[in-house]
Amino acid sequence: MGKTRTSNRIREARRQMYRQVITEAAEAVFAEKGFADARMSDVALEAGISLKTLYATFNGKVELFDAIRSLRIDEVMARSDAISDGPPLDVVMDRVRVSVEYLVANPNFLRIHLREGNAWAIRPESVLGTVPDRWHANMSEQAKTIQRGIDEGVFEKGDPELLVKMVSAVYQVQLADWLEREESGSSDILVRRIQDYVKRLLCRTHAF
Repeated sequence: MGKTRTSNRIREARRQMYRQVITEAAEAVFAEKGFADARMSDVALEAGISLKTLYATFNGKVELFDAIRSLRIDEVMARSDAISDGPPLDVVMDRVRVSVEYLVANPNFLRIHLREGNAWAIRPESVLGTVPDRWHANMSEQAKTIQRGIDEGVFEKGDPELLVKMVSAVYQVQLADWLEREESGSSDILVRRIQDYVKRLLCRTHAF
């Protein structure tokens, strides 16, 4: 019995290791070539594994792409969701910081996200046709924060759901420009730049 449990733990640890190696390799391949042009053989070569091992872990390119996308969206949304307490402006600015820092730290995912050519304000339906539940919850929570800021007189009056979408557009344009310019160094400058644009979008003139 003990040997069986040990064997199962080893098997699961090996499976998780392969998944991590494969998803990291695939993220680089998808970022460089795009979903349409990337091949499973490219991923296997990048990961340093056989095609047999790759297909034993993921059924195909669609499942692999969706796994990466779902993982990254969940991770970045979790960082944003963790910030909820405090004055509305501080909450919004902190969410900008953690989201931008995450995307800058994961440039391959950012390239994939931008390559899709979809507006970030529109719900991100995956190649499998599913929509990350965390995306809906995050957008709703951001709208509540903006509504709280409007109620407190910190933010200009407006439709909070529309304002969340406009904030998403600021992220998308600024991060795309950052990638195109291939700016290097700390993300601090980019964070402050996006925070400034978001402040101009949301705040009453006396709020900052």
